[in-house]
Amino acid sequence: MSGERSWMLYGASGYTGALIAQHAVENGHRPVLAGRSASAVRALADKLELPYRVLTLDDPAALHEALSDIDLVLNAAGPFLHTATPMAEACLDAGTHYLDISNELQVFRSLYDLDQRARAAHVAVIPGVGFGVVATNCLARYVSDAVGGAQHLEVATKAASGQQGPGVPATRQENLPYGGWIRQAGQLHAYELGSGITTVSFPDGPCQIMPIPTGDLEAAFQATGAPNVVSYMALVDPTDLYATDEDAAGPPTYRSFGWARATGSDGATAEAWLQTGDSYAFTPAASVRAVEELLSAPLSGAVSPAAAFGATFAFTVKDTIRIDTPSKASKP
Repeated sequence: MSGERSWMLYGASGYTGALIAQHAVENGHRPVLAGRSASAVRALADKLELPYRVLTLDDPAALHEALSDIDLVLNAAGPFLHTATPMAEACLDAGTHYLDISNELQVFRSLYDLDQRARAAHVAVIPGVGFGVVATNCLARYVSDAVGGAQHLEVATKAASGQQGPGVPATRQENLPYGGWIRQAGQLHAYELGSGITTVSFPDGPCQIMPIPTGDLEAAFQATGAPNVVSYMALVDPTDLYATDEDAAGPPTYRSFGWARATGSDGATAEAWLQTGDSYAFTPAASVRAVEELLSAPLSGAVSPAAAFGATFAFTVKDTIRIDTPSKASKP
């Protein structure tokens, strides 16, 4: 790849894709917008004064041609069970880096299987550069390093947003048939969905969490090598948006959290939290930061965000901090 560095945002006209496009423009980027709907992609491109391309994933020849002058693709088109592998395969063939904002266990397993091919092609394949994975993955790397290599690792997210896009419910529904999973002794093991509920303290108070089979599970294993990993999600009323300062003038403020706890071979433990704002604001910021990192220092292989960009990557997002105890915030 030569010449001016260029990148494409696929799924640009979707809910989160449009947020990413807007954030990219605000930060001086001019991505090529792409998607299946000509009218929707064109409308957003006209609004943001960006170039665009109409693409489907079922025409490999056309897709290869469309990527011939693109250095990197950021895929925001879910459910990623349908889009991630075809787009990543096309990127490998074209010598184009691949990022996405997925958080689906089966997607991560498929994409990490591309590692050898990605290294041979000098291409990076990095799924999960949105809130759900970045928030836990960077913490997982941090706490694992703190205990000299985790033997047992737990991660969880507690997302808060003023508005949830339609893609999240659709993605969850499509992944239900795969059931629950955890890692034990380095291997994935089936785990009954709905079991294993426990309580963990977040900076805003205790909260029940439940094991769920998300991409965090594979990303945490990939970033740390911990043989025993459980990925959790906070159990909350979906109508509870964790708004704070509701009585203050102006719109409510949202706080989202990540959590990770590691246990080393000697029994030592380390625990940390990530605190940020609206999770739907974090994802555009983190994904565009990932684009910037990868274009400035190209990598190769199929890796997690923390393995690619380091344990402090999440904290390059504005208003995001690490907390080592619930009452004491620290700089990353």
